Amino acid sequence: MRNEIVTFAEKPLRALRSGRFWLSPLVARLSPSHGAMMVAYRLEEEGRFDEAFEAWKGLETKGRPGGESLGRALRCARLALRAGRYSESVKRFEDLLARRSDEPQLLRGLENAALRGARDAQGKGQWLEACRMWEAYRRAGGDIDKCVRNLGDCARYVAQTADTVEKMNDALEAWRLLKSADSYSQEAQQGMEWCHVSLARAAERSSDFTMARSHWNALLEISPDDHRALDGLRRLNLADA
Repeated sequence: MRNEIVTFAEKPLRALRSGRFWLSPLVARLSPSHGAMMVAYRLEEEGRFDEAFEAWKGLETKGRPGGESLGRALRCARLALRAGRYSESVKRFEDLLARRSDEPQLLRGLENAALRGARDAQGKGQWLEACRMWEAYRRAGGDIDKCVRNLGDCARYVAQTADTVEKMNDALEAWRLLKSADSYSQEAQQGMEWCHVSLARAAERSSDFTMARSHWNALLEISPDDHRALDGLRRLNLADA
């Protein structure tokens, strides 16, 4: 008990919240939610961020409406980042920004999570995920030149392996993300056109005329009077006749 008292005297708040004060077991028995909170704090202090994140996830919905629940949601977003769960961290920061768009710390958190997530995905060769992270980085107000440069590189890698319908859809998403970051990108424009043409023709071959029509129309939206789209729609109209 002497050591516990010394610990409490040196850092009372930390000792209380992590359950290291001699009365903590009693508090945990009287209030299971406070006991769970002590466990969550202790995991965090021990650097077990993934476990701490899961513990806080179970607590974030139990707070009172308002500041406390927001604080727990912010802690979860930060812990997801420290645990290397970048996609989840980005999503949580974006959800928080939808509630409190005037909080600079939330933008900084989103920027940090998205940048680290992008670098991590690039290092693993997860090119579409990297594109998504770079787009989130842009939304957070990150360096636009860095964003466009990396988005272009990642989109090219996605397109290089687009040899199935699923992968062509991935490439289309990647080019769209680049286009959203740089509306003047001719590479993104051409990439999107190629994807829509390829997907429309693949849909025609499989007799999925609804999907084919959707892609031909999408091509006309980004490239009005495109002869490939006009020819494709004429074929579909003849097939329907």
